[in-house]
Amino acid sequence: MLKEKNFLLIKIFLISFLPVFFIWLPFFLHLKQLFFLPIKSGGMQNILKNWDGPSYLIVAKSIYDSEIVGKLLFSGLPHEYFFAHFPLYPFLIRFFSIFFSNFFYAGLFVNLLFGFLLNLLFYEFIKEKAKKPLLLTFIFTIFPARFLITRAIIAPETLMVFFILFSLVFFEKKRYFLSSLCASFAVLTKIQALFLFPTYLFFFLEKIIKEKKRFDKSFIWIFLIPLALFLLFFFYYLKTGDFFIFLKAQKQNQLYFYFPFSQFNYQGSWSGTGWLEDIVFYYLGLAILTASLFGNKQRSFFYFSFFYSLFLVFIPQRDITRFTYPLLPLFYYQFASFFESKIIKIAFFLILPAIYFYAINFILVNQAPVNDWSLLIK
Repeated sequence: MLKEKNFLLIKIFLISFLPVFFIWLPFFLHLKQLFFLPIKSGGMQNILKNWDGPSYLIVAKSIYDSEIVGKLLFSGLPHEYFFAHFPLYPFLIRFFSIFFSNFFYAGLFVNLLFGFLLNLLFYEFIKEKAKKPLLLTFIFTIFPARFLITRAIIAPETLMVFFILFSLVFFEKKRYFLSSLCASFAVLTKIQALFLFPTYLFFFLEKIIKEKKRFDKSFIWIFLIPLALFLLFFFYYLKTGDFFIFLKAQKQNQLYFYFPFSQFNYQGSWSGTGWLEDIVFYYLGLAILTASLFGNKQRSFFYFSFFYSLFLVFIPQRDITRFTYPLLPLFYYQFASFFESKIIKIAFFLILPAIYFYAINFILVNQAPVNDWSLLIK
């Protein structure tokens, strides 16, 4: 039994590590060409420069100290921009930098560590629905390819999804304190996790109305979630004298609530060429997931999908792929039987090269203008 568990851990580790390793390989080997794709010089600097990695390294090194931030700035970004980068992920980078030669490799280690932990959690989560949980774990690792990229660069999404999924799992087991604690950690990673709060609030309201139950004192733990955000904003106030500096930072990121479906405005700075048909498919996926979860006995899954999808409808942002990551575990959970079919296995085998070249190409073009990278890693 112990051997089987150890063997399973090794499999999940390989599923977590090997796709990331193969993304790093052309840069680590300083290749000049990968088949048809020219590789920029600089080796692993290409990984370091990927947005928003340099920004998180600046926060890790400065702890939002404006004087230190000023010395590390690599572009014309204002100081308040960095308050959009929440502290849990950079604080972990700072902690693990004790054991590594620099902040950059500490950040990559944090991603590998939580990529493995997330896959372990996802495996335990998905095996309730899937006959082939290892296959689903592999697909979850590599698709969408944009999610795989965030596992390979300095990016907090893996950490956020880990805590969000843990929170939902604990909540369904009625372990409300642990659920709220994980949700608080997720909020301190990225603000999108705040949608766990209305999720749990509406779950309890539905329970009180439908089942005519009294207010359960254990429900009060969900208020840890907004409390975490309040304490973070208070910390920002102590640093800057501005309690709402995060909102100014979000304007720099061009993230704000607007009219629903305002993605489709050719005048918006987010629209690029205006060819946004892929976003329609994402909205379709969100609608299918939410509708299919409506009758689900795990009511928190439905409410989270509903509130989070509603949020995406009101945010005019081109990079909607990155914003959908918190819903990925629920998507694979709900449609597990579809993804473990023989046809899907063949299809994923055929598109593996596309996923790989997309990832390498994306890393080569999604780079911050960092000239002296030594300032970010010492």
